[in-house]
Amino acid sequence: MRLWCLGLLVWSAQACAITELSLSAESIGSDLFQLEKPRAILDLHDKQRVQLYAERIQIGDARLDKPTIKLNLSQRPTLLVTSEQLQMPLYQVRHPRIFLDYRQKTLQPALSLDAEVKTPTDEAWGTFHLKCLVPAQPGSQPWPCEDGLYEDSRSHVPFSVQVTPTWATVNHNTEASRGVEVELAVRQATFSDAAGLHAGDKLTGKVSLSAHEQADGWRWQGVFDWQQGELFWQPFYFADGNKHFEIQGVYRQPYLDIAQATLHLPGVGTLHSQSRFNLDSKAFEFLKVDASEVDFNGVYQAFIQPLVPNSVFGHLNVSGKADWSFEAKGLQPLNFHLKIADASVEDQAGKFGFAHFNADIPWDYEQPRQIAMGYQSGHILKIPLGETRWQAEVNRYAITAPSLRLPILDGALDFQDVSAAWINQSMVWHVKMEMQPISMASFSQALDWPVMRGQVAGTVPLVTYANHTLRMVGDMQFTLFDGTIGMSDLEIDDPLGAVPSLYANFTMRDIDLGEITRTFNFGSISGKLEGDVKDLRLKNWKPVSMQASVRTADGPFRKKISQRAVENITALGGEGTAAALQRTFLRFFKEFSYEKIGLSCELRGDICKMGGVEKLPDGFVIVKGKGAPSVNVNGYTEYVSWKDVLGRMQRITDHNSKIIID
Repeated sequence: MRLWCLGLLVWSAQACAITELSLSAESIGSDLFQLEKPRAILDLHDKQRVQLYAERIQIGDARLDKPTIKLNLSQRPTLLVTSEQLQMPLYQVRHPRIFLDYRQKTLQPALSLDAEVKTPTDEAWGTFHLKCLVPAQPGSQPWPCEDGLYEDSRSHVPFSVQVTPTWATVNHNTEASRGVEVELAVRQATFSDAAGLHAGDKLTGKVSLSAHEQADGWRWQGVFDWQQGELFWQPFYFADGNKHFEIQGVYRQPYLDIAQATLHLPGVGTLHSQSRFNLDSKAFEFLKVDASEVDFNGVYQAFIQPLVPNSVFGHLNVSGKADWSFEAKGLQPLNFHLKIADASVEDQAGKFGFAHFNADIPWDYEQPRQIAMGYQSGHILKIPLGETRWQAEVNRYAITAPSLRLPILDGALDFQDVSAAWINQSMVWHVKMEMQPISMASFSQALDWPVMRGQVAGTVPLVTYANHTLRMVGDMQFTLFDGTIGMSDLEIDDPLGAVPSLYANFTMRDIDLGEITRTFNFGSISGKLEGDVKDLRLKNWKPVSMQASVRTADGPFRKKISQRAVENITALGGEGTAAALQRTFLRFFKEFSYEKIGLSCELRGDICKMGGVEKLPDGFVIVKGKGAPSVNVNGYTEYVSWKDVLGRMQRITDHNSKIIID
């Protein structure tokens, strides 16, 4: 019966002229891959050719859609795998082609990989090519791949890869464990992205990775050597290569344990780290980082300056050494310690500087710690700062100190009730301040101003900072030129930013005009001065609007003005008066009586609307004379550029300048 059935099958195949045999299944799978709806076709005329079609092949997170596999089973076999696209988490791949070629008689068999590749955010596709020689013992000998290349319109990345499967027997009673070693070398690579945020030029380096399966998981290690080339990764820039990174650890699903990571950056220092990363939650279970003898200038140029290029800290010259450590569990910092030794900081524009700065700043989430810092000398603008030492308590995200003394020239700024805290991802703080008397002579000389006499002193009730805005609560009062200068409603938005803005009001009362005019070589004016600057607004520390006025005060005191002062007031806001004096008998008088003197400026943008003590049909009165001899100074140009006003003030306060009278 069986012989009869077999004969019937053979006769049927011949009678029906069957040319191919097809086999199909719902799925075929293993630990490494899953093949969905495969269908194999055997050509009965050429029994060495087999074609395999499938709905998809799944290998880990990669998926090959509608693959076609062509297998030639001749003495020199070939295998060709093609597809429309390969789905991967980080890349889009289309037209992938995998070709295994055993046809060459003298050379090693070759495995070539070709595809078009791009990231989801890119518009242009790049081409990927890699050709590897298949060793005689593929499971234990190296697979050299020498002519790898990725190329697109903005990138040219030549590379080579060598993959070596490794097998190790622990003892005679255990099976060999799996392992692999990979070496990747990049030569003179260039790349950039469409947004211009990432770029590299002439990059050359080598990456060595190895992983071996053991009873407790996969033990792995890696070495990264960046030998030369330039790299820009917004906002950071690295040049000259010569950077070395070593890392080793264990992989136990779902944890990636980093037992030791060491990063060496020439000119900066060496950093060590340990951590555990949860691949399921995509978060660190813990993280430890420490570095010693770190070069302050190297850290600033490589990591700090690129983050704050347009701020007050964007252009500094720094030096010194630092040690620091950091530990966190999950997203919660546990402790931190920073030590700075003999550092110096100098703003390149000369705005501020500190020399021989030292700091010991510990921090602990569980308990308060004491911090200490100070410097030997410093300056703000050209004002020198004396030696300063400061201690405070840090309790989690808050810092408090009962007092801080900041020596300035022969006086000091005394800060009380200093408090700062990190709240809602922003810094807030408040402080009270008292200015101990500072000699105006030393203060003015430090700023290259005309030498002033007397002292300046004052108090600031309370200054607060929150939401990037500094505010003064109450009025600040200073004594100067035997009178008082007050400031109120002070508010500064983004004081450390690229374009800070300021709002404030100022008052001057009982200022001795004789002291001022002698100080600034203005001539001589006796009497008292008062003034107001209302709604002052500065943008990037330059005035953009205000209502300012100065005027002589009423009172039973001597009111005299010298001819020199008349000439300078004329240069500041009047027209023609000085020349008129020289053409009359008044030129024989050294001083004149006045009733009142005043000048005002309403600034909007760069235009100042000038005014005086009284209005005229065609101008305004700046100096109104009284008695005999007396003189009036009038102004007739109502609108003047602010730049011109500053220029006039500079000329008349320059003791070397002399007014020329026609």
